[in-house]
Order: sequence, then structure tokens, then C-alpha cells
Amino acid sequence: MTGTPRFSIARLAILAMGAGALVLGVSVPVIYGVSRVSAPAALVVALLAVALAIAVMGIVANRVVDRAVDAESTDPGTTDPETQAASDDTSRPAPPATGDETR
Repeated sequence: MTGTPRFSIARLAILAMGAGALVLGVSVPVIYGVSRVSAPAALVVALLAVALAIAVMGIVANRVVDRAVDAESTDPGTTDPETQAASDDTSRPAPPATGDETR
């Protein structure tokens, strides 16, 4: 990748689904081997493989999003003027006096 890293839904989907597919691809021979010994055990291994694939997809998705957020927050060229103005207290007018300031 060249240039500044940017968030992409397509990249997120490809990486997350690829990680899940990799887990399932690795688990197929294990499931096949276990199925030769015991069908119920193979079912349990298959269910564990699906759960592991879902967990891996979530972990990969979180890492991709965190990396994109960190890259955008440290990039000085992507400062949003509205966000910067909202964080600056001098850009907002003072609230009107209500007379309760002495309490």
C-alpha cells in the first residue's frame, strides 16, 4: 500500500472474510479426520471451527478498524474544521446569565 492508509469497507470485508475462510479451510481436514473415528465428535469439532471462524473475523475486523482510526487521528492533514471548531471553547458564545451564578 502506498500513500496514506484510508479506511475501506471492501478491504475490511475481504480481510475479515478471508481470515474466516482460512480458519474453516484449515479445520476441514481436521473435521474429516475426526469424522472417520466418530461422527458426533466431528460435529462438535465443526461447531467449534465455526465459532472460531466467527471469533477470528471479529478480531481481524476490530484490528482493521482500530488501525484506520489510529492512522486518521494521527494524520495532521485530515483535520475537520467543524470538529476542530467544536473542540475549541472560544468559538462558542457564552451561555446567557440566569442569575443563579451566586449559589
